[in-house]
Amino acid sequence: MLTGLDLARFVIGAPDAVAHELPSWPDLLSEMLVVSTGRPWRERTPGLTGAEPSPGDDIVRVSGLVGPVRVVVVARLDERGLALELTWSNDTGDLIADVVVGLRVPGPGTARVTMPQVIYHDNPSADPDRVVPHVGRGGFVTEVHRLPVPAVCLQDAQGATLTLVSLPDPDEDASGRVRYGSLGAVASDTVDGTRALGLSGVTLFDGEPDVTYVHKARTAATADGYRDLPPGGSVRQRFLLARGRAAPGQGFRELVRLGRDLFDGGEREFAGPLDDRRHLDLRVAALDARAFTDGPVTGYLKFPAWGEPRARPGRAAVDFLYGWTGQCLRLAWCDAWVGLENSEPDRVARARAASEFYLGGSGTSVPGLRYNSYVHDDRRWQGLRRRGRELVSARAHGETICDLADLITLLRDRQVPVPPAWSTALQEAAEFITTATAPSGLVPIGWTADGHPVTDPAWSAGIPAVRAVARAAEVCARPDLLGRAITLADGYHELHAATFDRPFAHSTLDAACEDKEGGMSYFELLMTLYDQTGDGTYLERARVVAEWLLTWVYHWNPRFDRGAPLREAGFNAIGWPGVSVQNHHLDVFFPSFDLWRLGRLTGDAWLQRWARTIMATMGQGVCTTPGEWGFDVVGEQAEAFFVTNWQDRGHSNTWNPSWVIALPLWQLLRFTAAGAEVGVDHVAHDVRPGEPSERAVPQA
Repeated sequence: MLTGLDLARFVIGAPDAVAHELPSWPDLLSEMLVVSTGRPWRERTPGLTGAEPSPGDDIVRVSGLVGPVRVVVVARLDERGLALELTWSNDTGDLIADVVVGLRVPGPGTARVTMPQVIYHDNPSADPDRVVPHVGRGGFVTEVHRLPVPAVCLQDAQGATLTLVSLPDPDEDASGRVRYGSLGAVASDTVDGTRALGLSGVTLFDGEPDVTYVHKARTAATADGYRDLPPGGSVRQRFLLARGRAAPGQGFRELVRLGRDLFDGGEREFAGPLDDRRHLDLRVAALDARAFTDGPVTGYLKFPAWGEPRARPGRAAVDFLYGWTGQCLRLAWCDAWVGLENSEPDRVARARAASEFYLGGSGTSVPGLRYNSYVHDDRRWQGLRRRGRELVSARAHGETICDLADLITLLRDRQVPVPPAWSTALQEAAEFITTATAPSGLVPIGWTADGHPVTDPAWSAGIPAVRAVARAAEVCARPDLLGRAITLADGYHELHAATFDRPFAHSTLDAACEDKEGGMSYFELLMTLYDQTGDGTYLERARVVAEWLLTWVYHWNPRFDRGAPLREAGFNAIGWPGVSVQNHHLDVFFPSFDLWRLGRLTGDAWLQRWARTIMATMGQGVCTTPGEWGFDVVGEQAEAFFVTNWQDRGHSNTWNPSWVIALPLWQLLRFTAAGAEVGVDHVAHDVRPGEPSERAVPQA
């Protein structure tokens, strides 16, 4: 029979404690049950009075009063953890206005806190003057639908984890308005320690109640989380409290495990609205609409000639961006691949011309350093701007050099001649990257046009440049470059992944905080190094980073208000990743093919299912007929889908830089090359960039 002693042992984390060493279950609930009335709300535990425990074979039921609100707590303990169902009701004859109810769970005093998409070890790399979520500045509580896995994980220094999971239950009123609860944590070095909070919808930002995060570095007041309980009214909440263990700093792996166990994350493969062939055709149509040629100038427009971006004052009429949100040479690779596969030489010629234009015009006065952007309006090459100053972005430069390496590989594999100058440019870039490092020995966030490293901390932005060095080593048969890439990669392992004291950050160049894209770059670097060395250490590290990346991916599907465009369209958030702890929207930037390939290489069907689900679900929101989703050209797609109260929940935008075409298309083409389309039974065991589909072998 389950007893209150069993429950107290679990919550306190003392499995061998005897009764006199622990509070009774009702007394412990007195410290855990939160009730606040009036505004602003406060984290109050008035105490449980008139407690009436009624144990059963597999549940313990306790009822009583907490302040003016009656509560019934039903507790179950099984292999998943402690399931708690709380039913709050008003059994008085008067309205209880502006009530907040919920649960407070005590944790370690110096716990590392992870909340998917919003809190990673309290976001230590975010610029001090950047408004982003933090737990250590008085606490942070946010709407459950902001969390890809609706949970908050507390991990102690020895690796033990305590995770509070909300089991979301949408409350939709007669008008169609949907409300969810909220989750968060408050860090404290006092006797109270760090504690997790599961509440009925109110928010907390930097310790200030009724504030939520609504845009880049912006907060706003909100009163959405308050409830009015009329006589006989009730609120129900469901939680799971789970204990586990992970390597210190890797509490995020428990979140992914719970996402799999509780929400079937990766357990089922979702097909999406488009089959792979239709999805490919639409993306290629969008690519064609972005292709631009004016004499020797050839490239792919960062923004189309129509739509929201062009309507903004100051936007160039024609510009190309290489890497980051432009991916001009990545589009060239896609163009070339389609042309070679479909015997369309004009496509191959266009891709070669785009590459020649880049290599012929982008150089600075420093060999190996190239500008990131071209503005055709005034025939000008330039870098990117960060904090009001121009620099050559290491991330954008590295991604573009990787694209060049992939183009060389693709053309060579198809016996298409490659100009020697391309390999020379590749080697010059690798030489520059490995010699123009920051004082830390890592790649800086960027360089001045004369080749000097920018003095900002290195962070993750330079990782694509390290991958470029590794790709140059393979393409140019330069083992010395591979050695340099390995040394740099080890430095990034120590900076980010050895302890996760400083998670991946500053790769999303407009955010200056922890972000998914830094982890993506490192993951792709690890896969590249495994390809070239066969060292299983890189696969082991890639697995850890893959799970960190999966904390950004929605494991559940929040419901939108009735009438919201995403609800009317049947949009499903499962498989969509967020962006950064500053940018809380969904986008299509994710290394889905390499995630699938990691699953193939390690025999992990779960990773393969996740990868295919992520790729397929990104077919949502693609324009299939002119006018759909606000676009005039088929194949276009929004950069942002808003699943939470960041900008406009339930809507998407029409901001469409060219990376939104390039990166999903790149992933789709690689799946196609591997024969990994849905329903295809032959897949390649090891498909690297540019390798032809003939490498496909029967599936084991």
